Parts: sequence; structure tokens; C-alpha cells
Amino acid sequence: MAKRSLRLGVIGVGHVAQTNHLPALKKRRDAEVVAVCDDDADKVRLVAQHFGIPRTATDSEKLLRSDDIDAVIVATPNHLHAPMTIAALGYGKHVLCEKPPARNAAEAAQIAEAARRADRVLMYGMNKRFQSDVQVLRQYMARGEFGKIFYAKTGWLRRRGDARGPAWYDNKRSAGGGVLMDLGVQMLDLALWLLGNPTVASVSATKYAVDPRREVEDTMAALLVFENGASLSFDVSWALLLEKSFPYLNVFGTHGAALLKPFRIHKELGGKLLDVTPALDSPRNIYKQSYEAEIDHFLRCVTQGEAPMASAEEGLALMKVIDAIYQSAEARREVRLH
Repeated sequence: MAKRSLRLGVIGVGHVAQTNHLPALKKRRDAEVVAVCDDDADKVRLVAQHFGIPRTATDSEKLLRSDDIDAVIVATPNHLHAPMTIAALGYGKHVLCEKPPARNAAEAAQIAEAARRADRVLMYGMNKRFQSDVQVLRQYMARGEFGKIFYAKTGWLRRRGDARGPAWYDNKRSAGGGVLMDLGVQMLDLALWLLGNPTVASVSATKYAVDPRREVEDTMAALLVFENGASLSFDVSWALLLEKSFPYLNVFGTHGAALLKPFRIHKELGGKLLDVTPALDSPRNIYKQSYEAEIDHFLRCVTQGEAPMASAEEGLALMKVIDAIYQSAEARREVRLH
């Protein structure tokens, strides 16, 4: 007897769902999207028609009560991540929740507790972890090939005038913050994960609102110092006068260094600094590939019991650091976490 497909619902059919989640799931034979939900009735109807999805809803509770749904993807504005994820877990659904985990650590703690009680898979959608270049870099770091890592830097600097995103990005209640909750959460998670999730001892941060149309920060800079003595510098912006926008991540150790964009790995061998960058299998679109790999991993977690990357505990730890960054920027002083 053929094993049936995993049945999914998607809550929120905005850009990320339409561009990444739904196309990736459409390709699979082991999973089927049986329902989509959005408070915009016209949009959800058109999306369902486009992807051949049989059911629509404008009320997430109606979708979550369905017995024929095993798991859901929560791809809503940030203020709905906690209530919808907690509700889904309460109905016994496995959940892939888009980034950021929540608006703050208190909400992330509630989600983590709900996942523990429900004994269901909860995974956060940190798709950058699944990029092919990141996966190779992770292997190098796991083998200790760079020696002791003492410094890293990461960020995402976006040119002023580039796409602003949906209107709720600029609303503090909906988003929980500005660029830190959009671009920053992704790069900070990636850096901490690659570094092995070291304990953050202290944070010093500054923030700016260059664009008067925004009620949230559009530029943030921070320095994180770890208990092991290493440090991470971090900056993100929506508002810089740059020729082009770019994310970056650089790692420096006692025996070597790595740059993510462009991908470069250098090591000291025999007293000489050598470029040992491996050839990468270049997917047609590294962005879409990362979402496909993320969804593949989530489905394996549900069906085969793999431990989720970007777990509830990691999401909570990340949000504690983000809370500290905001606290430091508001108070204009160092904030100690440990």
C-alpha cells in the first residue's frame, strides 16, 4: 500500500508563500497543500486557483480544526507568529513558522512551551542556513579548520529606495521592530549558528531612523561579545546611500578565514596563506534552493523524526539576544546577558 502524502495547510499567502513555499511544495510527491488561509479573501482564492489547492479559508481556526491537515506553515505578519503557532500546536499540528520566531523573547518562550506540551515538530524558517555555500562553510567550521574563531562580522546593507516591503514592516506593533526584525534576524541567526551558538555575554548597540516615514529603526549596529572571548560585529540597514545592496558574513580564526559573499576560504598552510575555496555546485537560484532544502528538512523532521534545525530553543535564545540589542540601543549602554 502506497504511503500517503503529508497534508499541509499554509497560513498567510503573501510574497514568501507565493514565491517560495507553495512552488517548492508543488514539486513534491510526498506532500500536498490541501488548504490555504489569508484574511484577504480575493487573494487567497486567486492563490489557491493558481496552485491548484482545493480549499481556502479566511479564518485560521477553521483551517486548524481540519482533521485532514498534518502540518502548517505560518507565513503571516510577525505579530501573528506566536498566537497562530501556539494555536496550531494546540490542535496537534506540526509547524514551520517563518522568521522571526516572534516579536520578543517572551512570545518565543510561550511558543517553546506550547511545542513542548504538544510534542510536535516546531521549526523556524531560517532559510539562509540551507544555502549550499553556507552548508559547505558549516562543514569547514565543524571540523575546526579555521582554528580558534576570535572574530566574525555580519550584516545586510540595503540601498535606500530599494523595495520597502509590505506596509506592516513599518508598524512596530505588527513587526516588533524594524530592520533588525527583517534583515537582521536572518544574518544574526546565521552567524550564531555557524559559530556554534556561543553564549553571548554582552551587547552594545545603536539604532537610527533615517527615513522619517518609518516608526521603526531602519539602521542598527551592534557588537556582541561572547563568554569565550570572541566577538561579532553586526550591522543592518534599509536606508544607506550605496551603489547596491548586499548581505555579508566573514569569519576569522587563528588558522584561516572565510567570506560568504563572494564565497572564499583561506587557510595558513606551511607558513603560507592559501586560497582553498572548494568548487560549489551552483544551483540556478540559491535563494529558491534554500527554501526547497528547508522544506525538505521540515518534512523529514515530521515523517522521519529528524531534529529540526532552528528549533524552538534556538529561536528563544535568538530572541533574547535581539531583545538585548534593542535594550542596549534604547538605553545607549552595554547590556550584559551573562
